[in-house]
Amino acid sequence: MTRHKCRNCGMGLSGDEIALYKKMVFREAEEFLCLDCMAGHFSVARSRLEELIAYFHRTGICSLFVKYEENG
Repeated sequence: MTRHKCRNCGMGLSGDEIALYKKMVFREAEEFLCLDCMAGHFSVARSRLEELIAYFHRTGICSLFVKYEENG
């Protein structure tokens, strides 16, 4: 979890939720929506947004979705 909260419902946001919002809405955004609120906003299933996140992780085509491994 990050320190950011959904601007609609106040739920804590993950880095992936923030990355997807920036990818789909506005790269320079400072306020974000959680996956459930984004799904409602775009009229898509939450599972579709989760598939997009997995796709960006798998392909590595977007630097917003880079996962860093912890040393140790």
